[in-house]
Amino acid sequence: MADRKSNRRKKVEISESKTIEGQELSAKPPVEEKRKIYPSTVVSVTWDALNTKRKVNDEIKTEISELYYEIQKKPSAQIEKINQLIQEYPDLQIFQGYLLMIYIIEEDERAVDIAENLFNKYPDFMFGKIGFIESAILRGDLNSIPDFLENKYDYKQLFPQRGAFHIVEVLHFYFSLGRYYAVKGMPKEANVYMEHIKSIDEDSILLKKLQKDMDKGSGVKFYQKVLRRFKK
Repeated sequence: MADRKSNRRKKVEISESKTIEGQELSAKPPVEEKRKIYPSTVVSVTWDALNTKRKVNDEIKTEISELYYEIQKKPSAQIEKINQLIQEYPDLQIFQGYLLMIYIIEEDERAVDIAENLFNKYPDFMFGKIGFIESAILRGDLNSIPDFLENKYDYKQLFPQRGAFHIVEVLHFYFSLGRYYAVKGMPKEANVYMEHIKSIDEDSILLKKLQKDMDKGSGVKFYQKVLRRFKK
């Protein structure tokens, strides 16, 4: 793979058909929207789609992309800096998303609080939904996730009105759903999201953590099968 820095501000164009995996795209808008929503036919995944009313200058955008690559090398070393950025830019969800990402990678118990805070503050945004999924996984409440997502496991189905998404929110969404299936002991489904992550960043640190969760989930499922055999 080419040098990571050459991938910065990479733009990925995704041609969208009217259905995804046999399901029609939902035209149901997020809670805060009242107008009729028309699904976007072309979706961009970029470094610029921060989904905020704030005008974000190029310097901050560059810092956001550079911070992603720093997290890949030394996750915990970025915590202090990220906390400072959260204080400085409380409305930029991505910094709280980064903190959640690090705590999950490091298996830090503070991840639950960050996840729940993201959901409570941004329930109708991508990072809010990521927060709910991660909180449910960490609390062992996996059954709540399908209902919460309305059985929509593609971010484009959840936000059909959006034409652009940030690379990091897409990566983390794939990561969270991969973890959901991994913890359920469904490695085949988890691997689908593993491949989605690889298609964006084949060296992502999220892959290592997801693989760990897949191995752990498969082990639990195997143990459960053995127990059921002994009970017969």
